[in-house]
Amino acid sequence: MDVSIQTILEGVSRVRHTAAMPQRQLKYPRQVVEWLEEMGQRLPSPGKMILIGSGGLLWHAAERGIATPLPENSMDVDPITADESVAALCYEALIGSEFELQHGWHVNLMPKAALLELPAGWENRACRKTYGRLTTTVPSPADLLVPKLKRGEPRDLKHAEWAKQTRLVSAPS
Repeated sequence: MDVSIQTILEGVSRVRHTAAMPQRQLKYPRQVVEWLEEMGQRLPSPGKMILIGSGGLLWHAAERGIATPLPENSMDVDPITADESVAALCYEALIGSEFELQHGWHVNLMPKAALLELPAGWENRACRKTYGRLTTTVPSPADLLVPKLKRGEPRDLKHAEWAKQTRLVSAPS
């Protein structure tokens, strides 16, 4: 077998690029719902998760029939769970996984402490929906924007503006 060094180096470069550079192809509300539906079907027993970040915003858009894509793509969804079976499925979709290669985004399992960034009482304003065996809780769009606005990163600010334009939240008067 005669394989050139150039061919080997190109292969290594592709692997490094895939593993080191997360893809950013999460932009449509339906992508989040399709993922949740698949998770709910694959779970061996009932499980729960809380969905925060841009994935949560996209979920709210899907629930309202909004198909407008994010102005700047996201690279991941950010679920929080204490259920081992839910976490196991999330681990299958981490950065560099086959899931990311197929879908163009990955799952970034977050610690429960991330919920401390949300405003007090977020649980009372959250929405819940069950997909198969998966019950998903999603904080309100306004609550999801609090940590994004606090960070003030350009992508987060664009997502906040998108939430206003799509009427997920009302613009301040």
